[in-house]
Amino acid sequence: MLEQRQGERNSRWVDPFLGNSQSQLPHAEGVAATWWRAKPPVGNTHPGAVCPFGMVSACAYSGAYVTGYGRYGVSLTGDPPPVVFERHEALGIAHFQQSGTGRIRVYYNYLLTTPLTGKGLEGLGQRCALSEERAWPGYYSARFEERNVFCEVTCTQRSAVHRYEFPENVRGKVAIDLSAGGLLVDDMRSYPQEGRVGLEGPSSAEGMVVMEGIPIYFRIEVGGAARGGLWEDGAELSGETSKVLPPGHSAEKAPPFGVWFEAGSAGEPLEVRIGFSLRSGQRCREALAVVDSDPLEEIARKAAEHWDVVLGKVEVGGGTEELREMFYSAFYHSALKPADFRNENPFSSQDGPFFFDLATLWDQYKTQLPLLMTLWPEWGESFVEFLGEVATREGAFPVSYLMDNAPERFNKQATGLCHIILADAQMRGVKADWDWILRLLWGTSLSKKVATGRFAEFARNRIVQPLSHTLDLAGAHFGIAQMAKRLGYQGIYDHSLPLLRCWSNAMDENTGLLREDSDYYEGENWNYSFRILHDMVGRIKLAGGETSFVNLLDRFFGFQEPLHGETVHRFEGLNNEPDMEAPYLYHYAGRPDRAAEVVRGVIRYQFSTGPGGLPGNDDSGGLSSWLVWSMMGLFPVAGMPVILIGSPVFPCVKLKLHGGDFVVQAKGAHEDNIYVQRAWLNGRALERSYLRLSEFHGGSELVLEMGEKPSSWAKESRPPSFVS
Repeated sequence: MLEQRQGERNSRWVDPFLGNSQSQLPHAEGVAATWWRAKPPVGNTHPGAVCPFGMVSACAYSGAYVTGYGRYGVSLTGDPPPVVFERHEALGIAHFQQSGTGRIRVYYNYLLTTPLTGKGLEGLGQRCALSEERAWPGYYSARFEERNVFCEVTCTQRSAVHRYEFPENVRGKVAIDLSAGGLLVDDMRSYPQEGRVGLEGPSSAEGMVVMEGIPIYFRIEVGGAARGGLWEDGAELSGETSKVLPPGHSAEKAPPFGVWFEAGSAGEPLEVRIGFSLRSGQRCREALAVVDSDPLEEIARKAAEHWDVVLGKVEVGGGTEELREMFYSAFYHSALKPADFRNENPFSSQDGPFFFDLATLWDQYKTQLPLLMTLWPEWGESFVEFLGEVATREGAFPVSYLMDNAPERFNKQATGLCHIILADAQMRGVKADWDWILRLLWGTSLSKKVATGRFAEFARNRIVQPLSHTLDLAGAHFGIAQMAKRLGYQGIYDHSLPLLRCWSNAMDENTGLLREDSDYYEGENWNYSFRILHDMVGRIKLAGGETSFVNLLDRFFGFQEPLHGETVHRFEGLNNEPDMEAPYLYHYAGRPDRAAEVVRGVIRYQFSTGPGGLPGNDDSGGLSSWLVWSMMGLFPVAGMPVILIGSPVFPCVKLKLHGGDFVVQAKGAHEDNIYVQRAWLNGRALERSYLRLSEFHGGSELVLEMGEKPSSWAKESRPPSFVS
């Protein structure tokens, strides 16, 4: 058993239990007390073992919503999540988990591995209380209380390593359920569509199951095992060494099946190593060969070191221990997804970049993907190539991408996000075959040959429903117009130019907001009205000018009461992300001080430490990456070459970019000193509240003098508007 936490640098500040439970946040005061929540106050994260962007994760499994870990049932409103399991318990350790999502249809949790201490397979399918839980990046452990079995698990990128320690008088077993999948609440199970498994002696097995249309190949090797066998429907299959589940069977009616392994003597531990692939058994063997005979302790140490390297891309100086824990736990969650399945494309025999778990791309594109592409441009190269492969194969760019074979992706929340993402990547200098990407964008959505879908409807009508999608599509056309202009595609530019101005068709000039005659997803028209657009001058003019626009924002955030007869749908805080960039719109009206007040209010009242430290679903890191940027005192504008300057909480932040560090020095940073008084960029006075992307590079230093009262800094400047 590992006695000490691994990881010597920034990973030591990470708490994987953050966001696992219902929110327990500081009592909100001031305007923060007026904000509302659209979604359950729970992060929906899990504490399982996983490497950065890891293909494989492993965690205790109860079958609860939404990751498989914990006690909760389905919750889709702002009410506290319902508790469906009376105690904290688990059936075993499952593999592949979502992170911080909501209801997304596919919930993974494959190859459920259960320790047993009774006769035969007695206890299989029965729950045990979990105690003595510990977790740090790349490692998870707990005791299965009733069986007195201690389990610890760690991961590599493509394998999981478990160790089970049994009581001295018990010859322990592990049973692996190859038919397990999904959740055990609200008919959210997944079932194998076909499969096969073969024993290779008393301590190993190899096979494949197809779950949600995806083949999951596996190789299992069990150290300490003296006997092994197959089981079906809870009973050992005597003398059988292989089983085939043919395609076309009734998946839900097929009995559960799997393999079991037994220790050679009483009290002897069992170590289970599982290699995974979506392509072949040979790749599973290669995944296990990476760790070979390395002890679990060494594998866990290497996982923690890997996390230290990733989390070392940002170094913070000063600040309290609580703030550091909040920051690096958020950074950790920002680097869990998308899961990197490089060379594991299950739809093609070609190697190359491949990712899953773009479950919440409508949240990730604003903050998380700009963060990842800023810190790891080479990662961005792979991601761009992957998106191009999906569009080539499926005939469209995705708005979500799960570990399933279901091209009819969820598109209720947003449209055209990849157009903004790809324009953002090109703008940030990510290397790619941009001519190929632009032709794909044109051919799959913008070309006149495309006769169906929202892009075609938008081209015909200059407006689509829900009206928030009109903003999406105007933004998508802006991104493509910029890309076409840079690459010299005049025809695409000319086609996109008039459409990028059509955002105003969704607006009500009488209110300065989005029209009310629409079905807004997880929010209301107010929540979608304050988006950073490529035409902020036009947006503010439509609202009646800067004074009227600031008044709208003030009513939205709670600084002012509603007008007579007016219904204001207030800011969702960060309980949900449709209005996550809204605080920063104050910059466009010369009020960076007001933006600082809201952002610091969010950080102070909407985030904390411990299992209840998140205000809502983490959404694959979209929520956490907002906190990372905002605590650094910066905010990216997705698809536009602008970094807004916020209110840093640390005296010093160093982002390790290509070419050197970008440093943010916040003189006098303190919880009460939230306002920028003066600013300098590379020693020269800076009188604007934004950086051009060309100024955001290694070797530069932004110095901010902070104070406890608003100042006149940057009130005469405005971030650029790219149309008006």
